[in-house]
Amino acid sequence: MSLLVFFKIFAVCLLGAMSPGPSMVVVINNAIFKGRSHGILTSLGHGIGIGMYALFAVLGVALIIKTNLFVFNVIKSLSIIFLIYLGIKSIIDKNKLDFDKKDLSGGFTSFLQGVSISLLNPKIFIWFVAIYSQFMSLENGKAFNLTLILTAGIVDTVWYVILTLLVTSNIALEFFKNKNILLKKFVGIVFIIIGALLLLELLI
Repeated sequence: MSLLVFFKIFAVCLLGAMSPGPSMVVVINNAIFKGRSHGILTSLGHGIGIGMYALFAVLGVALIIKTNLFVFNVIKSLSIIFLIYLGIKSIIDKNKLDFDKKDLSGGFTSFLQGVSISLLNPKIFIWFVAIYSQFMSLENGKAFNLTLILTAGIVDTVWYVILTLLVTSNIALEFFKNKNILLKKFVGIVFIIIGALLLLELLI
């Protein structure tokens, strides 16, 4: 795997993790209302769930590649459309996240919440199929596929741990509350740019 390919994988995984949604709410809620350790446990659980979905996506895409290249190319095209759709949806979405819900259950529950919020969201699986279909090939070795899986889980975990550390300060908490809509729009624009570049690459 070249450094450029790894950077692309890292970038899309990071953008996916940074995208505001239910996962962000759960991690931030646990970090703020239960304590920093609960936020970290939630982040670890979420990262494991993401890693599992990445594994399923890699195995699924690998199977499609081996059985039907036409189907793979169709999925690759649809995945680009999906990325652009996500970007548009993120830009026009004006709903603010609810940071006020409290939950005072134990640490293991916080961990399970992190796993559940990722595994119970089928959009995450679709996301990984959309993203990883751009990197899958018959020439990929086990090390390459393992890197795809580990990168997704580690990047997600590290992002949410960092977020947990940040939101335990009052200044950062106010920033995420006030800039949530702006963050959504920024991520949406980046998704559209990535989708457009992938589409251009497919057509050339």
